Amino acid sequence: MINAALKIFAINGYKHASTDEIVKEAGISKGLLFHYFTNKMGLYSFLLDYSAKYMSFEFSRTIGEEVDYFDFLEKLETAKLNVLRNYPYMNEFIDGCIAEYREDLDETGKGAIRAYKETLDRYRSRVDKPNLKAGIDLEQLENMIGYTIKGLTSVNMDSEDFKPEKLNKQIVEYLKVFKTMALN
Repeated sequence: MINAALKIFAINGYKHASTDEIVKEAGISKGLLFHYFTNKMGLYSFLLDYSAKYMSFEFSRTIGEEVDYFDFLEKLETAKLNVLRNYPYMNEFIDGCIAEYREDLDETGKGAIRAYKETLDRYRSRVDKPNLKAGIDLEQLENMIGYTIKGLTSVNMDSEDFKPEKLNKQIVEYLKVFKTMALN
């Protein structure tokens, strides 16, 4: 049920996700869904809270006290890989929730988003800024890395033989290219 709901919300966003699609994907009855969650927003809020806690735990297990910028990014992606093994749409779901922030979220959902962002910010604040080559802007570099990872993830997840380890290997290879291109 959790994976089905994560998938439907990740692909469609809250507004366009339907409980009919979720129960069909999960192979359960609508009555069972509403036995556990009073409505669509209750399910969404639960998933946000669960995802934020699950991913934060995985970050703490994987990232540690990393301070090198590119090593941090590699460990962050490894943590996301570990999440992807059990919940293929969790990363996409939580990123979508942040991008599609809803004012009508209950305090649980709002708190989950806040806690997740604070966790990432806490890790990022410990990372040393890289010594970039002249003319390379850190914000532009981060955007390029983000777009690359998003593209690789999309292409890989759409393939019929999706393997999280293959995706992670590709991301790590691209991070090495960015590191070589960007650092002095």
